[in-house]
Amino acid sequence: MSCLALYKFLSRNTAKHRIAGCVCWVGSSKKTFFFDAFGYAQIEPTKIKINKKTLFDLASITKPMSTALSIMLLYENKEIKLGDKVKKFLPAFKDRINGKKTIKQLLTHTSGIPAWFPVYLIDEKKRMKFLATANTGKKSVTYSCLGYIILGKIIETVSGQTLDKYCHKNIFRKIGLKNTLFGPITRKNVAATEFGNAHEKRMASEHCDISHMKWRDYVIKGEVHDGNSFYGFNGVSGNAGLFSNVSDLVKLTRQYCLGNIVKNETVRLMTKDYTGAPEKRGLGWVIDPYPRILSRATFSHTGFTGTMLLVDPISDIIIILLANAVHPVVRINTMALIRRKVVEIVAKSVKRQA
Repeated sequence: MSCLALYKFLSRNTAKHRIAGCVCWVGSSKKTFFFDAFGYAQIEPTKIKINKKTLFDLASITKPMSTALSIMLLYENKEIKLGDKVKKFLPAFKDRINGKKTIKQLLTHTSGIPAWFPVYLIDEKKRMKFLATANTGKKSVTYSCLGYIILGKIIETVSGQTLDKYCHKNIFRKIGLKNTLFGPITRKNVAATEFGNAHEKRMASEHCDISHMKWRDYVIKGEVHDGNSFYGFNGVSGNAGLFSNVSDLVKLTRQYCLGNIVKNETVRLMTKDYTGAPEKRGLGWVIDPYPRILSRATFSHTGFTGTMLLVDPISDIIIILLANAVHPVVRINTMALIRRKVVEIVAKSVKRQA
C-alpha cells in the first residue's frame, strides 16, 4: 500500500499541534505496511521526542484487550456463563437492580448502567452499593465505563487474583509481551497525558462536591489518566489502566485474531454484532465502526487519551494509532476526525492496490 498520504497527514497534524505526537502502524496478519512516529511524547514542561517504542496510556482499549478478554477466558474455562447475573458473583448486588444484569449485557453496554460517575468521591464502603443501584432504565446501547468496572470486579472475584495479575499471567506473559502492563509505569519512555486534572475536575463538579479532593497538579505520565481508575482503584480497573506500545499491541492483536489467546470460535463470538444499534456492539468491541469504508466484519475500540485499535478481517488490515491527544490539555473531538481520516487513507490505498 502507498504510505505517503498517511505520512503527510500525520506529520501535518503533529506539526500544527492538533495532537502532541503519535505512533501509527498499519499492517496485516503477517506483514507491516507502515510504521512511524511523529511529534512529541511530551511538550510541557519540557519537550521530549516520541519514538516507535514509546508506551501510551491505552485508556478504554483496556476494555476489549484486558477486561473482555479475561471474561472470555473465564467463559472458556466454564467458570462463568454469558447469561450469568452479576449478583451471582458480587454479594453487594443481591436484591439490587444491577444484580439482575448479565455478563453479556455488561460486555455489550446494554445493561442501562450510566456511562460515568466519579465513584472515587463516594466513600469506599459505599461504592459497590452505588454501582449496584445506578441505572438509567434504558435497554439500548449506553456506553458504560461503570459497567466495565463491575466486570473487572467479577474477574477478580472469580479468579481470586487482581485484574492486573490475572491479565499478566493469562494473556500478556503467555504470548511474551514485555511492554503491556497496568501502571504506575516507572520507565522514562512513556507519553504524557494531561497537565493536571482540569478535565476531571470539571466533570466531577457536575455531580458532587469536589472541595475536599486533592487533585493531581502535575504532568500525568506513567499514571492512568482516567480518574475512576486512578483515584478509585489505584490504577487497576476494568474500564482503564492498561499501558502498552505499538509493537506489543501488534503482537497481541495478531495472536488474538489467530486464536492463540482465546479460541477462534470465542473470537468470532466476541466480534459479532449483538445490538444492531447505530453503534453496533460485540463482546468488548465496536462492530462495523466505519460503514461503507471498511467491511462490516471490522471491529475496533478507541481510548479517550487518543488511541485506536482496528481490525478488518476481510481485508486483513490492522490499524493501530496511539496518540497523546490529551497532552497538555484535553481537547474534545480532536481524535474522531483524525482517526476517520487515517482509516479513509488506508482503505483507499488498499482498494487502489487490489
